[in-house]
Amino acid sequence: MPLILLFLAIGSAAAVAYVILQFSINATVENYPKVTFWKWTDGAGKVNTFDYPVNIFANVKTIDENATHGIFNDDTVQHQCSLRVGALTNPTNIASLYIKVYNSTSTILEKEWTSFASLPTAWESFTTAAGKKYSIWIEITASASPSGYSTFTMELKVENP
Repeated sequence: MPLILLFLAIGSAAAVAYVILQFSINATVENYPKVTFWKWTDGAGKVNTFDYPVNIFANVKTIDENATHGIFNDDTVQHQCSLRVGALTNPTNIASLYIKVYNSTSTILEKEWTSFASLPTAWESFTTAAGKKYSIWIEITASASPSGYSTFTMELKVENP
């Protein structure tokens, strides 16, 4: 009887069928998405990235009411955007980070992070109005004993760019 089972096991065959589907992506190169960063100081205008240096001090909140760059919606329609902390080096230096995105008529985002245990943080959504520029307000509170430096990597997501 065991010999018959062996023959049945060896003689069994499994058929595998599959289909391969295909699609194409046509990528058109644009200089900038419709929502970009805007450099205030020298009129350079649209940029896709920027660096922002700041000095922090133990147990002190450092406030910059108008960072060197803002956010600009260079379109005729509003766009949904999101912001998050993507990464942070040496998080023990930082007690909190507060970001406000605003202009003279409205505040479109206010968010404070006090824990950096899980990065990246969740996306914080906001809507930019057509043709509007927004300032970025930044508050960084240092921990009681910071050392070295910390670098925040902030990520801005633009839907339907």
